[in-house]
Amino acid sequence: MTMESKRLALEKLYKDNFQPEEYLTTYYRNLDPEVEFFLRNLHHFFFVSNGGEESSATTSDFEGLEKQVEREVDEDEKVAKKNEKKTKDKRRVLEIGSGPVPVSMISASSWSEWIVCSDFLEQNRQNIKHWLTMMTAATPAPGRHEVETWLPFFQYVAELERAESETILLDRVRHSVRAVVPCNVLLTDPLMDNKDTACNADGHSSYDVIITTLCLEFATLTVEEYSTAVANVTRLLRPAGFLVVQGALGNSHYWHNNHEFPSVVLNRAIVESALADAGCQTVEWKELARCCPQQEKPADHSAVFYCLARKI
Repeated sequence: MTMESKRLALEKLYKDNFQPEEYLTTYYRNLDPEVEFFLRNLHHFFFVSNGGEESSATTSDFEGLEKQVEREVDEDEKVAKKNEKKTKDKRRVLEIGSGPVPVSMISASSWSEWIVCSDFLEQNRQNIKHWLTMMTAATPAPGRHEVETWLPFFQYVAELERAESETILLDRVRHSVRAVVPCNVLLTDPLMDNKDTACNADGHSSYDVIITTLCLEFATLTVEEYSTAVANVTRLLRPAGFLVVQGALGNSHYWHNNHEFPSVVLNRAIVESALADAGCQTVEWKELARCCPQQEKPADHSAVFYCLARKI
């Protein structure tokens, strides 16, 4: 089978067999330590380090910021937060490969009021759009369970932010997500002909921050394709913008809907090499050894990772 045939087979596998609701039931039935790891690092980047703007791009600086946020917020910090809100609508964030999962954007919405979600699959985009249209307070059955499914995830981030309630964050996300568009990371323009839809109010189509979680290694078939996907995504990033890559290490496949979905087996060297080839400098790397048993997450990853990189 040629590479092109394998590529078409993978696309067909996802289009025909990926079922958002079943996927969520399997992999997001509860807030597990691996998802907490992803959420905590996104909170750290957007909320603590102010989207990288209060960091000199070293691990020691990030650690210092983490200690700082643990202190009580004084009056000067409150004033700074008020001023910060004035610029939120000018910052652009793109999530590549949102899937049917609306949690990566929670912390991003503390920093930006212009977030674009994207995914290859129509069923995933429809799932996100449906979730975004639901009201937080008076959602009628049967839609209420779809809100309640994500409450533990929003509650976790609300505690990190010391927010009054998770409802504030739910409303904030819905207010901040401006578009849900198709994407294909193997195209030189991953957003295809949807740049106009994904533009911000000033008409720009490049982004200050791009997030991608558990996407690129599953959208590609080889290390070379993975590197190509990283380069394509980086093209959408403005100079000096940040790319947040989160994913699985040592993973060759996952099971869903009685089908095996392949993955490129990643390690740190592969990820950092792809980023360097794309013109990005690694700022921070974190790993968490696998915490979830095979029966809960039917995938063979050995760890999950968080990588923050900056476009040179």
